[in-house]
Formats: sequence, C-alpha cells, structure tokens
Amino acid sequence: MSEHETAARLAPAVYGRELRWDDPAEEYHEASKLRPATVSRELRGIAMLERSPVLQRAATRSVRRHRSHPRVGLPPPHLGETSLAEALAARRSTRTFSDEPLALDRLSTLLWAAYGPTGALDVGYDDVSQRTRTAPSAGALYPLELYLAPLRVEGLEPRIHHYDPLAHELERLPTPIEPTGLSPDPALPGTAAAVLFAAAVFWRSRIKYGLRAYRFTLLEAGHAMQNLLLAAEACDLGAVVVGGLFDDRVDRLLGVDGTDESVLVGACVGNR
Repeated sequence: MSEHETAARLAPAVYGRELRWDDPAEEYHEASKLRPATVSRELRGIAMLERSPVLQRAATRSVRRHRSHPRVGLPPPHLGETSLAEALAARRSTRTFSDEPLALDRLSTLLWAAYGPTGALDVGYDDVSQRTRTAPSAGALYPLELYLAPLRVEGLEPRIHHYDPLAHELERLPTPIEPTGLSPDPALPGTAAAVLFAAAVFWRSRIKYGLRAYRFTLLEAGHAMQNLLLAAEACDLGAVVVGGLFDDRVDRLLGVDGTDESVLVGACVGNR
C-alpha cells in the first residue's frame, strides 16, 4: 500500500464516515479569511474605533474587575538569572509535581510573565495611557482574562482567583475549587500546586477585527502560555499546558457565561 493510500484511509478518523459539506472548522476558516473585495466590510470596526474617543479610552482599560471581592497584592516578579537561550533549551512539559506548596512570589512571576504590565504608551490623552503587557495583542485590545485555581499556594485560600494585570493583584472569588472532572484526562490536574486558565472576552477584539479576531485571540493565548512556560523554567518550576478541557464545566467554575467570555486553555504548575 502506497503512502498516499495509507493517508487516504485515515480520512474517516479526521472527518467522520460521511464528509460534510458544512464542516464547522472549514466554514470558520473560510469566513475569517481576509480578501481585498471584503476587507472594508470585515474590518469596519477599525474606522469606528478611530472615530470614537470613548471606545479608544475604554480599550486602554482591558481588564475585568470584581470590585466587591477581596484583593490580594502580589510580590514583584523576579525571573532570576536564567537566560532566554537556557530557558528555551531546557523547557519540557512536567506532569508530576512535588507536594511542596508553591511560593507566592513565584506564582506572581508566572502571572506577570504570562500577561503582566510592562510599560505605557501615550495615546494622546492627558489622563489616559495604553498599558503594554508581556504578550503581544492585536490592536493592543488584550481580550484575555487569567484565572487561578490555587491548590497549594502559600498565602492563598483554595478559591478561584482572578488576575488583575494592570494592578498586578489577585481578586479572590467566592467559588470553591473543584479541580477534578475538568478534563478528559483523569490524571489532571494531578499533583499540580495550581492551575491557571486563560479565558477570552471575545468582543474586545471582535469589535475591531470582526471574524478575524478569533484567530488573533487564539494566537494571543498561545503567546501568554509560552511566556508562562519559559518563566516556569526560569524559576525552576514544572508546568504543562492543558488544551483538552470540558469547556462548559470550566466556564461554570470560573463564573463566565461561555459565550461572551469562555475558557481557551489552561496550565498546571508546581514544584518539580
């Protein structure tokens, strides 16, 4: 049997026994393509943002805040002396962790590395500046929100926490942690000291980029997770990205609606 014939036999495992003309993945990919004939319609939000000072100001404050919940200040981040070259060469996925609690200063470094603030840009208003972050974001719209399930983290109650990157603080939500049954892999989160989740507020990006925004948001989540993995290596911690999640269960745990905001990916972290 030729290599081509072997590959052809695998098609049902990918597409099912009957090839659908309306395959959802293919339909979305086609719908989100940019073409010269349709670009003005698909990206009309760019012109709308340029004409609206109100929207421009709102875009500089891309963070969800739960003002009625207690806040936990985080220590300054510190990546240590590991070089980028060393972190890239040494990075490996870690699925088993020690029982040692995760230090709050190391967790602070991971959160900052993933999506924390790095500076500010002048946007033409005396009282407003655009905060920049460690991960690149299309149009600096920052659609991601990071949530934390601290299982064994020094100084944190075992409740869901939300990361406020502009203040570099955690908000303690009232939701108790239910770490099991969130993934098809029954071994997760296993012995991890904490699980971080990246969720997306899709409209933040879609208001400007239309259907293309979903691609940008997924890319941004990948940037944030890679930052986290390299920071974990620099801090001599173990980490593994978890892409297989039961979305609805995780959304309920985080207290998000699953439509306007929904989880994209997670990461287990802890001491090796």
